[in-house]
Amino acid sequence: MTDLVQVIVSTATIGSALALVALGYSLVFSATGIVNFAQGPLLVVAGYGAYAVTRAGLPVALALLLAVAGTAAAGAVVEVVALRPLRRDGADPAAGVGWVLTTFAAGLVAVDMVRITVDAAPHALAPVVGSVFGWSVWRVAGVAVTPTDVSIVVVTLAAVTGVDVAMSRTARGRALRAVAQDREAAALMGVDTTTVVTCAFAAAGALAAVAAVLLAPKVFVRLENGLLLGLEAFVAAVLGGLGSARGALAGGYAVAAVSAVVRTLSPSGSRYEFVAVFALFLVTLAVRPSGLFGERTVEKV
Repeated sequence: MTDLVQVIVSTATIGSALALVALGYSLVFSATGIVNFAQGPLLVVAGYGAYAVTRAGLPVALALLLAVAGTAAAGAVVEVVALRPLRRDGADPAAGVGWVLTTFAAGLVAVDMVRITVDAAPHALAPVVGSVFGWSVWRVAGVAVTPTDVSIVVVTLAAVTGVDVAMSRTARGRALRAVAQDREAAALMGVDTTTVVTCAFAAAGALAAVAAVLLAPKVFVRLENGLLLGLEAFVAAVLGGLGSARGALAGGYAVAAVSAVVRTLSPSGSRYEFVAVFALFLVTLAVRPSGLFGERTVEKV
């Protein structure tokens, strides 16, 4: 019973954080048709930024707000330096592979800047929500459930629902999808395509910041999080279907569930965690290449 509850709690918390980062991948993909490989490193920027704020004596709630604002700005900078130059002379960045190199390089630079300006050591971060009306911990079959666990799940469900509604029912969401489908046609219809793309990158950065700070009390702030959590979130985004908010949520929980089960079944399960995740990834894409909630695209000539 204890193992089952531990798997459920781990799936809910880690899966929610992965879903937030995966949602950032999907937002950028919806606006540009590319994958922003700097999304994972933005977790590092946010985590160490929040740590630096708390080290200065400020409360962790303020650290979260500043991390969201700072990482949103960092996401916008990634778009300016890594993607915008590829659009010179009207070229479509998604038509080539230059964006792979530029976004990946931007992520490496971001992590190195953190290493230089803050440090490279792991750090603990206090929970944003320490207690709710006096409740600080609830034990189910010996497994601790804290306000931090609940807050991660609630914030993720709210974010995914909000993005899903905005993408389908608001003018801004329709503009974002229009830019992804045909940038020139969207511009002719009066859409400010540059602003839409920059906002997508900024929103992706903000989502990464929320995930990094809320999850920090459980996994610490580490430089490795950019690679490990970023890679798992990318798998979750593709597994659920790039461009789909609900797909990001489903993919995040699927990846976290597989990881939690493997770790629970074997004492050395951490060795096989990524093997199991990528096996699920390959099997799913073999059956449904567009992901669980992705839509198949048909190009007409």
